[in-house]
Amino acid sequence: MFERLRRVPGLARATKGARELEAHDEWDAERLAAYQRQRLLAIVRHAAENSSFYRERFAGIELSDDLDPSELPTLDKATMLDHFDDLVTDSRLNLAGVESHLEEVERADPGGDPMLLGEYRAMASSGSSGQRGVFVYGREDWREVLAGAFRVNNFYLGLAPRLPRRRIATIWAESPLHISGRVARSFDVGVHRFLRLDARTSLDELVQTLNSYRPTAISAYASVAAQLAECQLAGSLHIAPEVVSTTAEVRTPDMEERIVVAWELAPFNFYSTSETGVVACECDRHAGMHMFGDLALIEVVGDDYRPVPAGKSGNRVLVTNLFNRTQPLIRYELTDLVTISPDPCPCGRPFPLIASLDGRSDDVLEMPDLDGGTVEVHPLTIRSPLAGIGALREYRVIHTRGDLRVEAVLAAPDGGGADASAQIRDRLRAALEERGAKPPPIRVEPVDRIPPDPRSGKRRLIESR
Repeated sequence: MFERLRRVPGLARATKGARELEAHDEWDAERLAAYQRQRLLAIVRHAAENSSFYRERFAGIELSDDLDPSELPTLDKATMLDHFDDLVTDSRLNLAGVESHLEEVERADPGGDPMLLGEYRAMASSGSSGQRGVFVYGREDWREVLAGAFRVNNFYLGLAPRLPRRRIATIWAESPLHISGRVARSFDVGVHRFLRLDARTSLDELVQTLNSYRPTAISAYASVAAQLAECQLAGSLHIAPEVVSTTAEVRTPDMEERIVVAWELAPFNFYSTSETGVVACECDRHAGMHMFGDLALIEVVGDDYRPVPAGKSGNRVLVTNLFNRTQPLIRYELTDLVTISPDPCPCGRPFPLIASLDGRSDDVLEMPDLDGGTVEVHPLTIRSPLAGIGALREYRVIHTRGDLRVEAVLAAPDGGGADASAQIRDRLRAALEERGAKPPPIRVEPVDRIPPDPRSGKRRLIESR
């Protein structure tokens, strides 16, 4: 109880911040761009003044009002970690100390919200590249994370507080090492009834718990939501949520269809990262995810780091967190494969739309081409031919030096399994050849289930090993 009360003042300020962010929905694109530029200049100048890493990095660049962000160097995760001690703006923080704190967090009370030096929240993420990242937020930084999350909850998903209280179930990484677990703890002060479930929990246990809890809203990893929808359709799960939202993983059209059929509602999708908190979210028009330019500058770029036009998928994202003054992340590289919509949302909000987030956690595969060179194979090249196979309920594609292995959960492993396996092989082979790749041997292994990552609970559809 004391732990909850301790969170209330910060949460109240975050609620006020959410209302201020919600007012930005009424702006036009020009006013939003001016506000974003103001915040960008502020964070860049703050970093140059208070971080020895950025002071050296920006030497020779005039941080004037007409600064072109493309003049600033990009930052990858390895460089950030190598220079962590000089990058952060509080000299008391260092990577060794943060890592030691994270080890304590992992051993601590799983329901707690431990602080570093009494004022910082530290967390870790493996990210889509598989390389561990370490991130720190100060108190004011964290209030902006929560304000962004409140905006999504209250004004996009329609989950503003009410009486009787809503019963909300979250099925994410429950560990306080992960940003989703920390945000869920900060929310849990009694405004809603919260049930925080770990995505690593067995499906049978999730079904039993949710049947007892009867949630009015569910937020889960996409793969978990799809599995629960399958249970609802099969008759083992009996719940009637008013809102379903997904995050953290690729949500395929097949997953979305199962959710729609199971609960007769369109699921929301939102984009959140350890580096920024919530970056984008769908509104009730479901035309794409609104990209919150008041909290982050997002640049979708190709291999040459130049912007790609709307409607075309980039090879990476450069994200600048506009509010974290403790650990400034400026033009920080994410390997997510994003496509920006050329059209605005019919709802009239000023934020550009993310039309697709194809490589949220999947790898781009490098394969031999037909001429003896190599070719990059986008995850969508792998996923698209598998989408139309009705017997394929779940899969994981693993690329090794020798072959392409498909672990497949089939609806009819007996009888129809052989046909489905042949379809998988034939469709993948044709898709790879069309892309210009020389298909390796393709093995299909029927399995009962595909286990999630033992730490985060996420499932990756396509892995390169």
